[in-house]
Amino acid sequence: MRRAAWLLGLLLAACSATLTVPLPDQVLDLPGLTDTAGQVAYPKEPLSFNPPPVNVIRGIRVEGTLEASLPLNATLEFYARTQDPKDDPSCQAFASFYLCPVGPGDEKAGEAAFQGSTQAAFTLQGNKLLEGLRAGRFFLGLKASGLPAGPLRLTFKNMKAYLTVGL
Repeated sequence: MRRAAWLLGLLLAACSATLTVPLPDQVLDLPGLTDTAGQVAYPKEPLSFNPPPVNVIRGIRVEGTLEASLPLNATLEFYARTQDPKDDPSCQAFASFYLCPVGPGDEKAGEAAFQGSTQAAFTLQGNKLLEGLRAGRFFLGLKASGLPAGPLRLTFKNMKAYLTVGL
């Protein structure tokens, strides 16, 4: 029995592959926001792209670099959602972003740690990213405290989604 389960697992692993999907850069302007107060700041526009032409996606990992317009000493938590914040009555609209309480439609997807720098690598994972990838759009936001006073621009760059596809 054990040998049959091992053989089945080996066969299923042989029927999977990794597909790389480049994602567009995304900018999040946070003018004067030093703390999200436990809420998530989402950009006004979703990250939009052509969904991959595959039906069976078993997993997702997104890697990229976050660039800040000012040096940061903070750890930023990333959240993903598929619902547009403008349609969520619990979200508050600002000039360039929405501030939303973490709810059932939000999923923590990863984090990036800045240590007096303007760049940090990140890795994201989660079901909301997978749902958004299938739909060709999702919102990527962040929760943070200790941000510098003044205008701050964060740019998600060189993002690639690595999909595990197959049976």
